[in-house]
Amino acid sequence: MSVSLYRKYRPARFEDIVGQEHVARTLVNAITSDRVSHAYLFTGPRGTGKTSTAKILAMALNCESGHGAATPTPDGTCPRCEAIRRGSALDVVEMDAASNRTVEEVTETLLDKVHFAPLEGRMKVYILDEVHMLSGHAFNALLKTLEEPPAHAVFVLATTEPHKVPATILSRCQRFDFRRPALGEVVSVLARIAQQEGIEVAEASLTVMARAAGGSFRDAIGILDQLATYSGGAISLEQTLDILGVVRHDLLFEAVDLVDAHDTQGALLFVDRLNQAGTDYNQFMKDLLSHLRDLYVVKHTVEAPPSMAFTEEQLATLRSQAGRMATARTVTFIDLLGEALRAVRQGSDPRLELELAFIKMTAFGPEGSPRPTTDEVQAAPASSAMPSPSNLQTSPPRPTTNTPATAPAPPAPPAATEPAPAAAPRSAGPAIPSGPAIPSGPASSRGAIQADVDHLRRAWSVLLDAVNRRQAGLAAVLAEGRLDTMEGDEVVIKFPAGCRFQADQVMRGKNPQVISAALRDLTGRDLRIRTRLTEEPPAEAAPEEDARILSTDELIRVLKQEFDARDIDDGPTR
Repeated sequence: MSVSLYRKYRPARFEDIVGQEHVARTLVNAITSDRVSHAYLFTGPRGTGKTSTAKILAMALNCESGHGAATPTPDGTCPRCEAIRRGSALDVVEMDAASNRTVEEVTETLLDKVHFAPLEGRMKVYILDEVHMLSGHAFNALLKTLEEPPAHAVFVLATTEPHKVPATILSRCQRFDFRRPALGEVVSVLARIAQQEGIEVAEASLTVMARAAGGSFRDAIGILDQLATYSGGAISLEQTLDILGVVRHDLLFEAVDLVDAHDTQGALLFVDRLNQAGTDYNQFMKDLLSHLRDLYVVKHTVEAPPSMAFTEEQLATLRSQAGRMATARTVTFIDLLGEALRAVRQGSDPRLELELAFIKMTAFGPEGSPRPTTDEVQAAPASSAMPSPSNLQTSPPRPTTNTPATAPAPPAPPAATEPAPAAAPRSAGPAIPSGPAIPSGPASSRGAIQADVDHLRRAWSVLLDAVNRRQAGLAAVLAEGRLDTMEGDEVVIKFPAGCRFQADQVMRGKNPQVISAALRDLTGRDLRIRTRLTEEPPAEAAPEEDARILSTDELIRVLKQEFDARDIDDGPTR
């Protein structure tokens, strides 16, 4: 049976270890100067070479080429080295602490046998993988041996979570931190293995594999092995993307271009294309976040960091798009995608969250105000002086240094526009200009307000979901009502006549502010909340006297008069 590539190409010498030169150099110097410690702690992410380095150390201590002494250059071909690589050496014990974590198992596997002399080599080496999984009693049992180890034993403790290892154990080990390898280092290892195995693969595909491995040599080589088996020895970029489920770079560039162009329709159609292609929305949002991160990095650095591992052509394309996209909008997009991923983890629909992120980036201006659509701009009369999207001022001008404490009132708007509502006076500071004016005339005002109401009615379920993420109990109460009207900046929510409690709860405490915050995220406007009950049905005529509810004394009196009833004493009530 064939051996998997990650086992076949496991490093056999210290110089074969990639990305951990500080560890290899220290161990070589320790062996050369005969200063090998009795206990080592190897920490770092998975797949970075901890177990491989421990096995190389075991070979260096027992290789026959050393002629009875340790050697920093084990040949890897003698019977002892071969047995250590296969995991069949009698003097090298590997134990998985995740499945052998009790004090009885540790004692039986290690502590009862550690004092016996080696059977074949000159040193016994104990490799404890995932050592942080040991129980407290097992650590206590191991501690005594680490304090007074036999001269022929070396312990190598490997873990991905060193903070879970007791301080008493840490203080008795030499600690080596294995760092996550750079993307280029993983690509170089994959390229070397592909060349030796005769696998045809492009550098772009190797880069995708290295990114998907997340800094793990073992995972990257495993991906290469899988793709080589799937493709028959010639791996294309398309096959790599399909097998790994990674989003193509051209889709990421297209998504950012749509946001930069404020193309809401194009963005929604883009999401529909992703759906038809069977794209994983979660993976797409994660890849898009990574792409946005690359954009602001290349925009603010003269030379891209080596960890990005892009070709010159890819870097040129990144810099071109980064130059068009404002940094503030890039950061806003990152925040929205982060919120979308958090909402998906809480059970929200991933497609809806992605669409909402696109809509917020394309349909609203930088200050959160809705951007006028093409139909709204064309429908506005020429005399209304409605500014076009390109000339729309979205932020107030900065006051000059000699601005007095109370700024003069802004000039009156054109006659064709209604004046904006006056802002509340402030004690100090310049007055803040209001937003764009609404076209004049009662008909146009009613039309604009009605459009807002229709929008909110269609988005009622979205509003409930936004409130639910903030305060689940309030959303359950709010669901009993329906949006009724919008009077200026006040939204009226109507409840049925029998839901007075729900209407009161909506207006209690800080609940109105919670709903207003959700509305602000949805519309970009500061809206107030008011509740209203539907009119109760007219009360029926008062019943006759005989239908009246009687008190206890009156009921007893009537029973005595009508039925000649009398009191019966049954004794004290229990």
